[in-house]
Amino acid sequence: MGEVFIMKWIIDERTEEFKKALMKMGWYTEKVFLRSLEALETKDMKLAKQVIEDDNVLDQMEIELREEAAVILGIHNLTGLQLRFIVGSIRLANIFERIGDCARRISQIIITLLKEQQISFVPNLLKLGKLTSAMLKESLRLLADLQSEGSFEICSKDAEVDEFYLELRNELLNSARGNQENLDRNFLLLELAQKIEETADLSTNIVETVLYVVTAESYKCFKDEMKLFKQSEGVLFGNTD
Repeated sequence: MGEVFIMKWIIDERTEEFKKALMKMGWYTEKVFLRSLEALETKDMKLAKQVIEDDNVLDQMEIELREEAAVILGIHNLTGLQLRFIVGSIRLANIFERIGDCARRISQIIITLLKEQQISFVPNLLKLGKLTSAMLKESLRLLADLQSEGSFEICSKDAEVDEFYLELRNELLNSARGNQENLDRNFLLLELAQKIEETADLSTNIVETVLYVVTAESYKCFKDEMKLFKQSEGVLFGNTD
């Protein structure tokens, strides 16, 4: 009985330490993304270059979390929520790394536009960034609390970002038509907007993973609604019931 208690304590402690490391990466990811938006708003090339360096840190964090997850799964006989959390964390670390890649690309575009003196104030880009950063912040809160309450609203926020992105896309494309001088600039700004919108999509992926950890069910964002993703027949392993 004593050995079982000690082993449970060891597993609980190691899982908690792993969660702290995962959240450290999550909050660092948020900071990197916010820095890229600040560099856009302030036209700060130095800050944009810092974001690129920060993304290298995220790459290393992902590697360390993946390796630690493999060690935990190999040593300990996890079940239930703890098992789903470690498995889900491997996906979460990859999501964080991909958000870092988006921030890196945003910063690279900012640097290019600043060097060519083609960057100008685009209010709708900043608004898109603020909507997305709010989604990322909320998704990290849900992860920290490991709760499903509030998770289902994230899809409606993502739909709002998608709608706003399409408006911005049309605005940039219309501005580029018949104006060769704006063509290259607008296509770079369009790619920048795409990376912001992609970060919003990745924020929904964080929440989908949280729901899997908490409920043991798979959910997917479809348009503006979070839906249970389950098929009676499995694709790889036959019947999933």
